Amino acid sequence: MDTLCKTQTEAQRLIAKHIGAHPFWTSDVTDLSKWRGLVEKFNLKYETDISPAARQWRKKKGQCCAHLIAAPLPDDRARWVLLVTDHGNGPVKQQERLHDVRNEHLVWGDYVLIHATRRREFGGGARWTWFMSSRIEKQEADYLTGLAQSSGRERRPERLRAYLDVLLKRPMHSGVRQQVAKMMRRAQKIWAKHSHGMSWPGPEPADIPAFGRYLPHA
Repeated sequence: MDTLCKTQTEAQRLIAKHIGAHPFWTSDVTDLSKWRGLVEKFNLKYETDISPAARQWRKKKGQCCAHLIAAPLPDDRARWVLLVTDHGNGPVKQQERLHDVRNEHLVWGDYVLIHATRRREFGGGARWTWFMSSRIEKQEADYLTGLAQSSGRERRPERLRAYLDVLLKRPMHSGVRQQVAKMMRRAQKIWAKHSHGMSWPGPEPADIPAFGRYLPHA
């Protein structure tokens, strides 16, 4: 599979879907004008663009399989990720410097792919999902908290509402949604303390949509 997704969100969802069976990865950025050449190169070397039946045949023969997934960036480039199966051998494992997602996180811009435990009330178990990196999460949380305090004191809920609208445009993968809900609950407490009794101007943390609109992050 060689897929140039329309958005970062779509690419991230596809990666999370396949990462369990394809834990080895490598990633880079290329000019969009060179994307087709990269596809042809990887398909010729590693047979990335083959049918599910051909993949099953490779597995039976003890050969590994690979997926190539990408999405455009705002600067006429594309970020791509090559995913490779755990099982089997093949040229890709000899010729590419592959990382193991179980030991080294896969990062995409502001986001990191993590194998996380799902809370019991949401069905339990574990899944691969995207989170904001710890640096970005702290940056967003600190800014939101400060804004909740200042806009509450100044009786300017529109300032907080505008920032929440931007924050909720991030790809709301379950991990990101969990982080945003947490920082919003904290901001609600700060707002209640400083807003002179005004109602919370944003959505409730429990009502955050499953996926926001796409904002590109290089």
